[in-house]
Amino acid sequence: MSKVSIELSASARNARAMILQSLAITNNGDVAGKLGIDPTTLSKMKNERKTNGLTEIEMFCELLHLVGLKIVNADDVYCSVETAEATRELLKNCFNSPDYMRILFK
Repeated sequence: MSKVSIELSASARNARAMILQSLAITNNGDVAGKLGIDPTTLSKMKNERKTNGLTEIEMFCELLHLVGLKIVNADDVYCSVETAEATRELLKNCFNSPDYMRILFK
């Protein structure tokens, strides 16, 4: 296999940062134990670069980006673009109604 260096997408860089920040505030030994791996294996996943220049965590983050997925905080709530557009349209119409605004901000 030839050595090819891959550049992470912005989405993958953000995901990597989220993962590494979360790991920085958790007990990596506990995380590794729950995964059924040795803590050194988890450390290698974070730090050891493969022939493509990426760590395992970076490759996973880029994989998610390539298949159209992203990492978000577990407590965050997201909606589809369609739902956001419908909400925007609804609010735009509602803000044009003084009666609706009076009821909304009663």
